[in-house]
Amino acid sequence: MRSTAQPSATDSRLGYQSLEEELVLERLEVEGSPLPPWLQGALLRNGPALFEDSRRSVRHWFDGQAMLHRFSLSDGEIAYTNRFLRTKAYRAMRDGHLAYSEFATDPCRSIFKRLMTVFDPHITDNASVSLTKLGRRHYAMTEAPMAVEFDPETLATLGYGPKAPGMFATAHPHHEPESGAQINLATRFGPRNAYRFFRQEPDSKPRVLCTQSVAKPAYVHSFAMSRRYIAHTEFPFVVNPIEIPLKGKPFIENFRWEPERGTRIFVWDRRSGERIATFEADPGFAFHHVGAWEDKDKLIFEFADHGTAAVIDDLYLDRLRSDAASARSGRPQPRLRRVELDLRRRTLRSELRSEEGIELPRIDERRYLDRYRFVYGVGPGSAEADDGLGSLVKIDNESGESILWNEPGCFPGEPIFVPEPGSETEDKGVVLSVVLDSHRRQSCLVVLDASSFEERSRAYAPHAIPHGIHGDFYAA
Repeated sequence: MRSTAQPSATDSRLGYQSLEEELVLERLEVEGSPLPPWLQGALLRNGPALFEDSRRSVRHWFDGQAMLHRFSLSDGEIAYTNRFLRTKAYRAMRDGHLAYSEFATDPCRSIFKRLMTVFDPHITDNASVSLTKLGRRHYAMTEAPMAVEFDPETLATLGYGPKAPGMFATAHPHHEPESGAQINLATRFGPRNAYRFFRQEPDSKPRVLCTQSVAKPAYVHSFAMSRRYIAHTEFPFVVNPIEIPLKGKPFIENFRWEPERGTRIFVWDRRSGERIATFEADPGFAFHHVGAWEDKDKLIFEFADHGTAAVIDDLYLDRLRSDAASARSGRPQPRLRRVELDLRRRTLRSELRSEEGIELPRIDERRYLDRYRFVYGVGPGSAEADDGLGSLVKIDNESGESILWNEPGCFPGEPIFVPEPGSETEDKGVVLSVVLDSHRRQSCLVVLDASSFEERSRAYAPHAIPHGIHGDFYAA
Protein backbone atom coordinates (compact mmCIF):
# COMPACT_ATOMS: atom_id res chain seq x y z
CA MET A 1 0.00 0.00 0.00
CA ARG A 2 1.44 3.38 -0.99
CA SER A 3 0.42 6.81 0.24
CA THR A 4 -2.09 8.54 -2.02
CA ALA A 5 -0.86 12.01 -0.99
CA GLN A 6 0.55 13.92 -3.92
CA PRO A 7 3.20 16.35 -2.68
CA SER A 8 3.30 19.66 -4.48
CA ALA A 9 6.45 21.01 -6.06
CA THR A 10 7.20 23.37 -3.19
CA ASP A 11 6.55 21.60 0.10
CA SER A 12 8.34 19.02 2.21
CA ARG A 13 5.83 16.15 1.94
CA LEU A 14 7.94 14.45 -0.73
CA GLY A 15 10.41 13.64 2.05
CA TYR A 16 7.86 11.44 3.82
CA GLN A 17 7.30 9.08 0.88
CA SER A 18 8.98 5.67 0.52
CA LEU A 19 12.14 5.31 -1.54
CA GLU A 20 12.44 1.88 -3.15
CA GLU A 21 15.51 2.43 -5.32
CA GLU A 22 19.00 1.34 -4.22
CA LEU A 23 21.93 2.67 -6.25
CA VAL A 24 25.70 2.57 -6.57
CA LEU A 25 26.88 5.62 -8.56
CA GLU A 26 30.56 6.29 -9.09
CA ARG A 27 30.15 9.97 -9.88
CA LEU A 28 27.66 12.78 -9.31
CA GLU A 29 28.04 16.05 -11.18
CA VAL A 30 29.35 18.82 -8.92
CA GLU A 31 27.74 22.22 -9.50
CA GLY A 32 29.22 25.53 -8.36
CA SER A 33 32.77 25.87 -7.09
CA PRO A 34 35.16 22.89 -7.04
CA LEU A 35 35.33 21.03 -3.77
CA PRO A 36 38.28 21.99 -1.56
CA PRO A 37 41.14 19.53 -2.15
CA TRP A 38 41.38 18.71 1.56
CA LEU A 39 37.76 17.48 1.70
CA GLN A 40 38.38 13.73 1.57
CA GLY A 41 36.16 11.13 3.19
CA ALA A 42 32.54 10.00 3.36
CA LEU A 43 29.32 11.48 4.69
CA LEU A 44 27.10 8.67 6.00
CA ARG A 45 23.42 9.34 6.67
CA ASN A 46 20.66 7.32 8.33
CA GLY A 47 16.89 7.71 8.26
CA PRO A 48 13.51 6.08 7.57
CA ALA A 49 12.75 5.28 3.92
CA LEU A 50 10.12 2.50 3.75
CA PHE A 51 6.77 3.37 5.29
CA GLU A 52 4.36 0.70 3.94
CA ASP A 53 3.90 -3.05 3.94
CA SER A 54 1.41 -4.76 1.61
CA ARG A 55 -1.60 -3.62 3.67
CA ARG A 56 -0.93 -0.34 5.40
CA SER A 57 1.41 2.46 6.24
CA VAL A 58 3.23 2.78 9.51
CA ARG A 59 1.83 5.59 11.64
CA HIS A 60 4.85 7.70 12.55
CA TRP A 61 7.86 9.14 10.72
CA PHE A 62 10.19 7.36 13.18
CA ASP A 63 8.67 3.98 12.20
CA GLY A 64 9.92 3.90 8.60
CA GLN A 65 12.52 1.23 7.86
CA ALA A 66 16.15 2.36 7.95
CA MET A 67 18.08 3.28 4.82
CA LEU A 68 21.75 4.28 4.79
CA HIS A 69 23.23 6.80 2.33
CA ARG A 70 26.89 7.33 1.55
CA PHE A 71 28.34 10.37 -0.20
CA SER A 72 32.01 9.68 -0.87
CA LEU A 73 34.20 12.76 -1.48
CA SER A 74 37.59 12.22 -3.09
CA ASP A 75 39.83 14.37 -5.30
CA GLY A 76 37.03 16.84 -6.04
CA GLU A 77 34.49 14.17 -7.02
CA ILE A 78 31.42 12.76 -5.26
CA ALA A 79 30.11 9.19 -5.44
CA TYR A 80 26.79 8.01 -4.00
CA THR A 81 25.39 4.75 -2.60
CA ASN A 82 22.17 3.99 -0.74
CA ARG A 83 20.97 0.74 0.79
CA PHE A 84 18.35 -0.49 3.23
CA LEU A 85 19.50 -2.13 6.43
CA ARG A 86 18.57 -5.80 6.10
CA THR A 87 17.03 -6.15 9.53
CA LYS A 88 14.37 -8.60 10.63
CA ALA A 89 11.85 -5.77 10.72
CA TYR A 90 12.74 -4.72 7.16
CA ARG A 91 12.48 -8.26 5.80
CA ALA A 92 9.09 -8.69 7.43
CA MET A 93 7.78 -5.51 5.82
CA ARG A 94 9.16 -6.61 2.46
CA ASP A 95 7.31 -9.90 2.97
CA GLY A 96 4.14 -7.88 3.38
CA HIS A 97 3.51 -7.50 7.09
CA LEU A 98 4.52 -5.49 10.13
CA ALA A 99 5.92 -8.02 12.61
CA TYR A 100 7.73 -5.93 15.20
CA SER A 101 6.71 -3.20 17.64
CA GLU A 102 7.84 0.18 16.38
CA PHE A 103 7.87 3.60 18.05
CA ALA A 104 4.20 4.39 17.37
CA THR A 105 3.04 1.41 15.28
CA ASP A 106 2.28 -1.98 16.79
CA PRO A 107 1.12 -5.25 15.20
CA CYS A 108 -2.11 -6.65 16.59
CA ARG A 109 -1.27 -9.06 19.39
CA SER A 110 -2.97 -10.76 22.31
CA ILE A 111 -2.81 -9.37 25.83
CA PHE A 112 -0.41 -12.20 26.74
CA LYS A 113 1.99 -11.28 23.96
CA ARG A 114 1.80 -7.61 24.88
CA LEU A 115 2.61 -8.57 28.47
CA MET A 116 5.65 -10.52 27.33
CA THR A 117 6.75 -7.53 25.25
CA VAL A 118 7.32 -5.50 28.40
CA PHE A 119 9.59 -8.05 30.06
CA ASP A 120 11.04 -9.95 27.07
CA PRO A 121 10.73 -7.37 24.29
CA HIS A 122 9.92 -8.51 20.79
CA ILE A 123 10.70 -4.98 19.66
CA THR A 124 12.06 -3.70 16.41
CA ASP A 125 15.65 -3.92 15.21
CA ASN A 126 14.87 -1.09 12.80
CA ALA A 127 17.92 1.12 13.51
CA SER A 128 16.78 4.20 11.61
CA VAL A 129 17.96 7.09 13.79
CA SER A 130 21.71 7.53 14.24
CA LEU A 131 25.18 6.20 13.46
CA THR A 132 28.09 5.45 15.75
CA LYS A 133 31.48 3.80 15.71
CA LEU A 134 32.85 1.51 18.42
CA GLY A 135 36.42 0.47 17.83
CA ARG A 136 36.58 -0.35 14.13
CA ARG A 137 32.95 -1.34 13.86
CA HIS A 138 30.19 0.90 12.50
CA TYR A 139 26.66 0.70 13.87
CA ALA A 140 23.23 2.09 13.05
CA MET A 141 21.14 2.82 16.13
CA THR A 142 17.66 3.56 17.37
CA GLU A 143 16.21 3.43 20.89
CA ALA A 144 16.02 -0.37 20.87
CA PRO A 145 18.57 -2.20 23.06
CA MET A 146 20.57 -3.50 20.09
CA ALA A 147 22.57 -1.74 17.36
CA VAL A 148 22.96 -3.04 13.79
CA GLU A 149 26.46 -3.36 12.38
CA PHE A 150 27.10 -2.37 8.76
CA ASP A 151 29.99 -2.05 6.32
CA PRO A 152 30.82 1.67 5.92
CA GLU A 153 32.01 1.16 2.32
CA THR A 154 29.25 -1.02 0.84
CA LEU A 155 26.54 -0.30 3.46
CA ALA A 156 25.91 -4.05 3.71
CA THR A 157 24.29 -5.25 6.93
CA LEU A 158 26.70 -7.39 8.99
CA GLY A 159 24.90 -8.32 12.21
CA TYR A 160 24.25 -6.95 15.67
CA GLY A 161 26.26 -5.24 18.34
CA PRO A 162 26.21 -5.86 22.11
CA LYS A 163 22.84 -5.59 23.81
CA ALA A 164 22.18 -2.72 26.22
CA PRO A 165 21.24 -3.57 29.85
CA GLY A 166 17.64 -2.43 29.55
CA MET A 167 14.53 -2.50 27.39
CA PHE A 168 15.53 0.72 25.66
CA ALA A 169 18.66 2.85 25.31
CA THR A 170 19.34 6.29 23.90
CA ALA A 171 20.21 6.72 20.24
CA HIS A 172 23.09 9.04 21.18
CA PRO A 173 25.89 7.36 23.14
CA HIS A 174 28.95 9.39 24.11
CA HIS A 175 32.58 8.33 23.72
CA GLU A 176 35.23 8.41 26.41
CA PRO A 177 38.11 10.49 25.01
CA GLU A 178 40.71 8.48 26.92
CA SER A 179 39.60 5.00 25.83
CA GLY A 180 37.12 5.28 22.96
CA ALA A 181 34.57 3.25 24.93
CA GLN A 182 30.94 4.27 24.73
CA ILE A 183 28.84 5.62 27.59
CA ASN A 184 25.10 5.29 27.21
CA LEU A 185 21.87 5.34 29.22
CA ALA A 186 19.44 2.42 29.22
CA THR A 187 15.99 2.21 30.79
CA ARG A 188 14.96 -1.01 32.48
CA PHE A 189 11.28 -1.93 32.84
CA GLY A 190 10.28 -4.53 35.39
CA PRO A 191 9.32 -4.99 39.03
CA ARG A 192 11.85 -2.22 39.69
CA ASN A 193 12.16 0.34 36.92
CA ALA A 194 15.55 2.02 36.66
CA TYR A 195 17.84 4.18 34.59
CA ARG A 196 21.22 2.54 33.99
CA PHE A 197 24.29 4.34 32.74
CA PHE A 198 26.66 1.81 31.24
CA ARG A 199 30.08 1.59 29.63
CA GLN A 200 30.56 -0.39 26.43
CA GLU A 201 33.93 -1.47 25.03
CA PRO A 202 34.39 -3.25 21.67
CA ASP A 203 33.62 -6.97 21.73
CA SER A 204 32.69 -7.08 25.42
CA LYS A 205 29.61 -7.07 27.60
CA PRO A 206 28.33 -3.71 28.88
CA ARG A 207 29.30 -2.70 32.42
CA VAL A 208 26.75 -0.76 34.48
CA LEU A 209 28.29 2.38 36.02
CA CYS A 210 25.38 3.68 38.09
CA THR A 211 21.67 3.09 38.56
CA GLN A 212 18.69 5.28 39.49
CA SER A 213 15.42 3.64 40.51
CA VAL A 214 12.32 5.37 39.19
CA ALA A 215 8.58 4.75 39.53
CA LYS A 216 7.64 6.24 36.15
CA PRO A 217 10.52 6.27 33.63
CA ALA A 218 10.70 9.18 31.22
CA TYR A 219 11.22 9.03 27.48
CA VAL A 220 14.96 9.53 26.88
CA HIS A 221 16.59 10.22 23.53
CA SER A 222 19.92 11.72 24.63
CA PHE A 223 21.83 12.91 27.69
CA ALA A 224 24.73 15.21 28.64
CA MET A 225 28.33 14.22 29.36
CA SER A 226 31.33 16.36 30.29
CA ARG A 227 34.88 15.25 31.03
CA ARG A 228 33.96 14.28 34.59
CA TYR A 229 30.17 14.07 34.81
CA ILE A 230 27.17 12.44 33.18
CA ALA A 231 23.74 14.03 33.55
CA HIS A 232 20.27 12.73 32.75
CA THR A 233 17.66 15.41 32.05
CA GLU A 234 14.40 13.69 33.02
CA PHE A 235 11.66 15.60 31.21
CA PRO A 236 8.08 15.05 32.46
CA PHE A 237 7.00 12.79 29.61
CA VAL A 238 6.64 9.54 31.55
CA VAL A 239 5.15 6.04 31.53
CA ASN A 240 3.95 3.45 34.00
CA PRO A 241 5.37 0.31 32.32
CA ILE A 242 2.94 -2.09 33.95
CA GLU A 243 0.08 -0.42 32.06
CA ILE A 244 1.64 -0.96 28.62
CA PRO A 245 0.31 -4.51 27.99
CA LEU A 246 -3.11 -3.63 29.39
CA LYS A 247 -3.79 -0.62 27.20
CA GLY A 248 -2.81 -2.24 23.90
CA LYS A 249 -1.26 0.95 22.55
CA PRO A 250 2.01 1.42 20.64
CA PHE A 251 5.04 2.17 22.81
CA ILE A 252 5.14 5.97 22.72
CA GLU A 253 1.38 6.38 23.15
CA ASN A 254 1.65 4.97 26.67
CA PHE A 255 3.66 8.01 27.77
CA ARG A 256 1.90 10.96 29.38
CA TRP A 257 2.84 14.63 29.61
CA GLU A 258 2.85 15.55 33.32
CA PRO A 259 4.24 19.10 33.53
CA GLU A 260 3.40 19.33 37.23
CA ARG A 261 6.35 16.97 37.84
CA GLY A 262 8.78 19.53 36.44
CA THR A 263 12.15 18.42 35.05
CA ARG A 264 14.62 16.52 37.22
CA ILE A 265 18.34 16.46 36.44
CA PHE A 266 20.44 13.64 37.90
CA VAL A 267 24.23 14.11 37.95
CA TRP A 268 26.84 11.38 38.50
CA ASP A 269 30.62 11.19 38.47
CA ARG A 270 31.16 9.05 35.38
CA ARG A 271 34.41 7.47 36.63
CA SER A 272 33.34 6.46 40.14
CA GLY A 273 29.59 6.15 39.54
CA GLU A 274 28.96 8.33 42.60
CA ARG A 275 25.67 10.22 42.61
CA ILE A 276 26.56 13.93 42.88
CA ALA A 277 23.24 15.76 43.02
CA THR A 278 19.65 16.01 41.81
CA PHE A 279 18.24 19.30 40.54
CA GLU A 280 14.70 20.44 39.78
CA ALA A 281 13.82 22.71 36.85
CA ASP A 282 10.78 23.91 34.94
CA PRO A 283 9.07 21.43 32.61
CA GLY A 284 10.46 21.15 29.11
CA PHE A 285 11.18 18.57 26.45
CA ALA A 286 14.07 17.79 24.12
CA PHE A 287 15.27 15.06 21.86
CA HIS A 288 18.80 16.40 21.54
CA HIS A 289 21.45 17.63 23.91
CA VAL A 290 24.19 19.67 22.24
CA GLY A 291 27.29 19.56 24.45
CA ALA A 292 28.51 19.89 28.03
CA TRP A 293 31.52 21.29 29.84
CA GLU A 294 32.78 22.19 33.31
CA ASP A 295 33.69 25.58 34.77
CA LYS A 296 35.18 25.12 38.26
CA ASP A 297 32.27 23.80 40.38
CA LYS A 298 29.75 24.18 37.58
CA LEU A 299 28.41 21.72 35.02
CA ILE A 300 26.98 23.46 31.95
CA PHE A 301 25.08 21.83 29.10
CA GLU A 302 22.63 22.76 26.33
CA PHE A 303 19.72 21.18 24.51
CA ALA A 304 17.13 22.05 21.86
CA ASP A 305 14.07 22.74 24.02
CA HIS A 306 10.63 22.16 22.48
CA GLY A 307 8.87 23.19 25.67
CA THR A 308 6.45 20.24 25.58
CA ALA A 309 6.30 16.73 24.09
CA ALA A 310 3.67 17.83 21.53
CA VAL A 311 6.35 17.62 18.84
CA ILE A 312 5.98 13.82 18.89
CA ASP A 313 2.35 14.13 17.80
CA ASP A 314 3.35 16.54 15.04
CA LEU A 315 5.52 13.80 13.48
CA TYR A 316 2.74 11.31 12.75
CA LEU A 317 2.71 10.59 9.04
CA ASP A 318 -0.93 11.55 8.50
CA ARG A 319 -0.05 15.07 9.67
CA LEU A 320 3.21 15.28 7.77
CA ARG A 321 1.57 14.06 4.58
CA SER A 322 -1.51 16.26 4.86
CA ASP A 323 -1.96 19.36 2.74
CA ALA A 324 0.14 22.40 3.56
CA ALA A 325 -2.57 24.35 5.36
CA SER A 326 -3.34 21.64 7.91
CA ALA A 327 0.26 20.48 8.35
CA ARG A 328 1.25 23.62 10.24
CA SER A 329 0.68 23.08 13.93
CA GLY A 330 1.50 26.57 15.17
CA ARG A 331 3.63 25.01 17.88
CA PRO A 332 6.63 27.15 18.94
CA GLN A 333 9.94 26.16 17.41
CA PRO A 334 12.60 24.56 19.64
CA ARG A 335 15.17 26.96 21.06
CA LEU A 336 18.71 26.48 22.27
CA ARG A 337 18.59 26.30 26.08
CA ARG A 338 21.57 26.42 28.43
CA VAL A 339 21.46 24.88 31.91
CA GLU A 340 24.12 25.83 34.46
CA LEU A 341 24.38 23.60 37.54
CA ASP A 342 26.41 24.77 40.52
CA LEU A 343 27.37 21.43 42.03
CA ARG A 344 28.72 22.96 45.24
CA ARG A 345 25.87 25.35 46.03
CA ARG A 346 23.22 23.05 44.51
CA THR A 347 21.69 25.84 42.43
CA LEU A 348 20.41 25.85 38.86
CA ARG A 349 20.26 28.56 36.23
CA SER A 350 18.50 28.13 32.88
CA GLU A 351 18.26 30.48 29.91
CA LEU A 352 17.53 30.54 26.18
CA ARG A 353 20.63 31.36 24.15
CA SER A 354 19.01 32.48 20.89
CA GLU A 355 15.63 33.42 19.47
CA GLU A 356 16.34 31.30 16.39
CA GLY A 357 14.57 27.96 16.09
CA ILE A 358 16.99 25.02 15.94
CA GLU A 359 16.87 21.22 15.87
CA LEU A 360 19.32 18.43 14.99
CA PRO A 361 22.10 20.52 16.62
CA ARG A 362 25.75 19.81 15.86
CA ILE A 363 29.06 21.40 16.85
CA ASP A 364 32.71 21.17 15.88
CA GLU A 365 33.34 17.67 17.24
CA ARG A 366 36.89 18.67 18.22
CA ARG A 367 35.22 20.75 20.94
CA TYR A 368 33.52 17.66 22.28
CA LEU A 369 33.41 17.91 26.10
CA ASP A 370 34.73 21.49 25.98
CA ARG A 371 33.07 24.88 25.66
CA TYR A 372 32.16 25.67 22.05
CA ARG A 373 31.15 28.81 20.22
CA PHE A 374 29.09 27.79 17.19
CA VAL A 375 26.04 25.51 16.98
CA TYR A 376 24.80 24.31 13.58
CA GLY A 377 21.31 22.92 13.02
CA VAL A 378 18.09 23.01 11.02
CA GLY A 379 15.35 25.55 11.58
CA PRO A 380 12.07 26.80 10.17
CA GLY A 381 11.78 28.31 6.72
CA SER A 382 9.23 30.26 4.76
CA ALA A 383 7.63 27.37 2.89
CA GLU A 384 3.87 26.84 3.16
CA ALA A 385 4.26 23.43 4.79
CA ASP A 386 6.89 24.30 7.35
CA ASP A 387 7.76 21.33 9.57
CA GLY A 388 10.96 22.91 10.89
CA LEU A 389 13.16 21.81 7.98
CA GLY A 390 13.24 25.01 5.95
CA SER A 391 16.67 26.42 6.81
CA LEU A 392 20.16 25.62 7.93
CA VAL A 393 21.08 27.60 11.04
CA LYS A 394 24.38 28.74 12.51
CA ILE A 395 24.16 30.24 16.02
CA ASP A 396 26.98 32.18 17.62
CA ASN A 397 26.71 30.90 21.17
CA GLU A 398 28.55 33.92 22.58
CA SER A 399 26.49 36.72 21.01
CA GLY A 400 23.23 34.87 20.26
CA GLU A 401 23.39 36.06 16.65
CA SER A 402 22.51 33.66 13.87
CA ILE A 403 22.99 33.14 10.13
CA LEU A 404 20.56 31.21 7.93
CA TRP A 405 20.88 29.40 4.62
CA ASN A 406 17.67 28.60 2.78
CA GLU A 407 16.27 28.29 -0.70
CA PRO A 408 12.57 28.20 -1.74
CA GLY A 409 11.30 24.63 -2.08
CA CYS A 410 14.41 23.15 -0.46
CA PHE A 411 14.44 21.27 2.84
CA PRO A 412 17.83 20.59 4.44
CA GLY A 413 18.85 17.82 6.79
CA GLU A 414 21.20 17.80 9.75
CA PRO A 415 24.35 19.88 9.07
CA ILE A 416 27.76 18.32 9.66
CA PHE A 417 30.77 20.58 10.20
CA VAL A 418 34.04 19.38 8.66
CA PRO A 419 37.09 21.42 9.76
CA GLU A 420 39.83 22.45 7.40
CA PRO A 421 42.98 20.54 8.39
CA GLY A 422 45.38 22.59 10.49
CA SER A 423 42.75 25.10 11.62
CA GLU A 424 41.53 25.36 15.21
CA THR A 425 38.70 27.76 14.36
CA GLU A 426 35.21 26.32 14.85
CA ASP A 427 33.88 27.70 11.58
CA LYS A 428 36.88 27.39 9.28
CA GLY A 429 35.88 24.53 7.03
CA VAL A 430 32.65 23.41 5.39
CA VAL A 431 29.17 22.36 6.44
CA LEU A 432 27.58 19.38 4.67
CA SER A 433 23.83 18.81 4.44
CA VAL A 434 21.61 16.52 2.37
CA VAL A 435 18.90 18.82 0.98
CA LEU A 436 15.58 17.81 -0.59
CA ASP A 437 14.88 20.00 -3.64
CA SER A 438 11.14 19.64 -4.14
CA HIS A 439 11.19 21.61 -7.42
CA ARG A 440 13.45 19.01 -9.04
CA ARG A 441 12.07 16.12 -6.95
CA GLN A 442 15.66 15.17 -6.18
CA SER A 443 17.99 15.52 -3.22
CA CYS A 444 21.47 16.97 -3.30
CA LEU A 445 24.53 17.19 -1.11
CA VAL A 446 25.06 20.89 -0.38
CA VAL A 447 28.48 22.20 0.69
CA LEU A 448 28.49 25.52 2.56
CA ASP A 449 31.41 27.67 3.62
CA ALA A 450 31.16 27.35 7.39
CA SER A 451 32.28 30.92 8.09
CA SER A 452 30.08 32.89 5.69
CA PHE A 453 27.37 30.19 5.50
CA GLU A 454 27.21 30.71 1.76
CA GLU A 455 26.86 27.83 -0.67
CA ARG A 456 29.99 26.61 -2.42
CA SER A 457 28.87 23.48 -4.24
CA ARG A 458 26.11 20.92 -4.64
CA ALA A 459 25.72 17.51 -6.24
CA TYR A 460 22.34 15.92 -7.06
CA ALA A 461 21.40 12.31 -6.46
CA PRO A 462 19.00 10.98 -9.13
CA HIS A 463 16.10 10.57 -6.68
CA ALA A 464 14.44 12.27 -3.73
CA ILE A 465 15.98 11.05 -0.48
CA PRO A 466 13.42 10.87 2.36
CA HIS A 467 14.13 13.25 5.22
CA GLY A 468 16.94 11.75 7.25
CA ILE A 469 17.71 12.00 10.92
CA HIS A 470 21.41 11.72 11.80
CA GLY A 471 24.78 10.99 10.26
CA ASP A 472 28.51 11.60 10.48
CA PHE A 473 31.50 12.46 8.33
CA TYR A 474 34.46 10.08 8.36
CA ALA A 475 37.68 11.60 7.06
CA ALA A 476 39.79 9.50 4.69
